[in-house]
Formats: sequence, structure tokens, C-alpha cells
Amino acid sequence: MTESEFKSYYPQFAGFTPAFVLSSCIAQANARFSAFTAEDAEEARRLYAAHKLTLYARTALPDEIAATKAQIAAAGQPQRITGKKAGEVSVTYAAGASSASSAASTVLADLPETTFGLQLLSLIRLYSRSVYIP
Repeated sequence: MTESEFKSYYPQFAGFTPAFVLSSCIAQANARFSAFTAEDAEEARRLYAAHKLTLYARTALPDEIAATKAQIAAAGQPQRITGKKAGEVSVTYAAGASSASSAASTVLADLPETTFGLQLLSLIRLYSRSVYIP
């Protein structure tokens, strides 16, 4: 996957991050998912790069965050339900809480932090055998 292919698929990421961060995320993505079929590997690489860039947008220094970065960070944040009640229907959402367990692989541990990562996890689960992602 090239930077231009990634930007054409996810135009919301174009121009919001330094070029070296974008190229680094794409390089990391391209080095993974070799056990997937070509079509699934392409999708997995896009999702992985988008996930990493979303995490970057969330952790950028406050004075660096433009409106676009804040929108990307907010859009990539899944809402986890931390509490629910049956009578008088009550739902409580976690604010920035992580559901990643410490026993999980450090590479996969942060995937539940973004919607892109959650989509990637569901793609990984499609494969019946265990997939190692270095």
C-alpha cells in the first residue's frame, strides 16, 4: 500500500499529520498480515494504518490538535458500555477507557481503542487458525 492509495481510501487522514508519521504507519502496516489473502491483507493494512493514525491524533499535543485531528480522534473512538440497567433502561458509556487486557499481545492490545482496530480484530477473527502479527 502506498501513501496515495491510503489517502484515497481514507481522505480524512490527508494533511493532518507529519509526513514521517504517515509513512511510518504505512510501513508498519505493509510489514504485517502476510498470512492473509491478498484482498484481506490490503484491507487489514488500511485498517491498521488508520488505527495507528487515530491513536496518534488522540495523543498529539493539545496545541497541535486542529479541528480535523480532533474530529478523527473522536470518530475513531468506540463507545463502550460500562453499565446497564433493565428497569427504567439506563446505559453508561466509558469515556476513553481501555478494555484491552494485560495478557493480550502488546501488538493487538490497543486494537479495541479505535473503531478501525475493532474492524481489524473482526477481520483477524475470520481466520480459523491463529495469526501471528509481529
